[in-house]
Amino acid sequence: MATIDVEAIKRESEEIIRRYGGQTCDGLPCHDPADPARDVQAVARRALVLNAMLQIAFQAPIPVIKRWISAHDLDDELVESERAILEKENADLTEQERANLHWYIEALWALAWVGGLIEQMPFDEHVGDNLAALCPNLQIGEDGAKFLTRMRLRPHDELYRMRDLYYRMHWWTRNAELQGQPTGNVSIDIIMERRKALEWTLNADDDWDNVNMST
Repeated sequence: MATIDVEAIKRESEEIIRRYGGQTCDGLPCHDPADPARDVQAVARRALVLNAMLQIAFQAPIPVIKRWISAHDLDDELVESERAILEKENADLTEQERANLHWYIEALWALAWVGGLIEQMPFDEHVGDNLAALCPNLQIGEDGAKFLTRMRLRPHDELYRMRDLYYRMHWWTRNAELQGQPTGNVSIDIIMERRKALEWTLNADDDWDNVNMST
């Protein structure tokens, strides 16, 4: 593992934020670069679950999604909130559950970056049009090979650097929201969902429902 200069990375992240007109917090601490990271198979399997659950937001019947997850041995990857959704009918989902599923798309995009399926993940741009092509097509019964065989985990220092940027971006956008200040093309919702995926990747002790998102 490459040596990670956490203070240098912090300064780089802060400089990027300031270039976009944002504010920084000097007292915001750095992550421990020795945090236990997940392996590529764990990332790929979580991405498969995200992609499957996301289809429910696009009106896919829940029983169909539940069967696909079971058929591809992903039941153990589900967290409590996802299991609860899969026990419901589509019409019975709450507005919050629908919203949570919708935002899975940003977390999935982040894991595509983590696994090297996309080259860039600009924080001020939405998900790329190529995401659907990168993912297994559940409508035609594709399996998880697109993720399980093609993903290659980025070097640890790259993952740490991106997590640090989104972590500090989260502080800026949250503070701006509280102060009623604009953030231009940088959306706090996008920042939060992508940061969650990055934090989850670099902290193997958290499950998806309990990722530490403190700032």
